[in-house]
Amino acid sequence: MQALKQLLHHPAGRLGITIGLTAGLMAAFIGEASKALMFVGLCRFLARRLPGR
Repeated sequence: MQALKQLLHHPAGRLGITIGLTAGLMAAFIGEASKALMFVGLCRFLARRLPGR
């Protein structure tokens, strides 16, 4: 929960969450949920590698 609060306080984090949720919903409606999950996994992997964690 603390990581989510930190993300929401950072402008880039809010933008990333917004884009991610939008892309995920669009993919789910299109029927490409597996690709959306793969994209989320890639984003989490990249976020863990960024400094400041």
